[in-house]
Amino acid sequence: MAITYTTSASAVFTESFTLDLYAGTEGSDTNWLDGNAGGSYPGSLTGFLASNSDGNAVGGAKLVCGQFTIALADDETVTLTGDATRVLAVIVGDNSTESAAVTLKNITDGVAQFTVTGTSDALVTCWMIVA
Repeated sequence: MAITYTTSASAVFTESFTLDLYAGTEGSDTNWLDGNAGGSYPGSLTGFLASNSDGNAVGGAKLVCGQFTIALADDETVTLTGDATRVLAVIVGDNSTESAAVTLKNITDGVAQFTVTGTSDALVTCWMIVA
């Protein structure tokens, strides 16, 4: 499965590449401590049976680089689904004239919202850290 990007208005986000960030899980996520309490282990070490095959494993963060290939509208949102459902951070760069700018307005779970001042050009670069 891949990450799916859905915009709320005219923009189209095209992913250039995604890198897995293997530094671990977020500090608030403690599912890795649960292990596989219902399993068995030679020597009766039932207190610690860590497993990543029981569905409780949490995927690590990813660094996504892409471009908006069609200009953004003001208050436009990008919603993530699939392998990533949360936006943790965004860096956006607008290559348009001085009278127009694209900035991050808000992040809520898997939705990033942007403010556009003036008229945005296409090919606005966007880097996101997602999970």
